[in-house]
Amino acid sequence: MPGPLDPFVVIARRAVAGQLTLEGFEAEFLALFKEADGLSDVEFGILNQLFHVVEDYVPDAADRDPGDAAAEQLLDAVREFLRHVEGSRP
Repeated sequence: MPGPLDPFVVIARRAVAGQLTLEGFEAEFLALFKEADGLSDVEFGILNQLFHVVEDYVPDAADRDPGDAAAEQLLDAVREFLRHVEGSRP
């Protein structure tokens, strides 16, 4: 049975595999996040951790301020999200 995090897992896998740019991941993630409903408190917590990194992501180093996330930080957060979600599935 599909879960509410499944669309996020799909785009996360695509980003990690290089099939989706990080800018594309950012746009798709934010659109999905805006429409997400039916999340448990645990699922929202997992997603919210990734949201904060996505929100802080600035692709261009020249535009980045202290505290903004670079590509490596976003990819690390996406990988951590996948480990957390996929590690907790039966």
